[in-house]
Amino acid sequence: MNCSVAIQFLPMDATTDDEVCRVVDAVIAYIDSTGVDYFVGPFETAIEADYDTCMEIVKNCQLVGAKAGCKKMATYVKIDYRPDGDVMSTDHKIGKYHPTDSEFSHAKSEVA
Repeated sequence: MNCSVAIQFLPMDATTDDEVCRVVDAVIAYIDSTGVDYFVGPFETAIEADYDTCMEIVKNCQLVGAKAGCKKMATYVKIDYRPDGDVMSTDHKIGKYHPTDSEFSHAKSEVA
């Protein structure tokens, strides 16, 4: 895995917390459907895969948000990429802070 990406998707035209969560949940459901390793945090979702897969997912998050009815969105992305090797995994970075989670593959939290 040579790429790790943090994606923060913000529906800018949502008028209620429930609407924000509905659209963000649609984006997270799309990420889940891709089969990549991911971790949902309180402000962003981290994904791990090869570079091309990660970039395709980032692109499609906007399309999924639009399909969910979002007419204006902002997406903030942080990319960790190592073309000739592996990047540090989410589990390696934060696993010690989540001892009850043995594996972060497809991990979901209660926070959207």
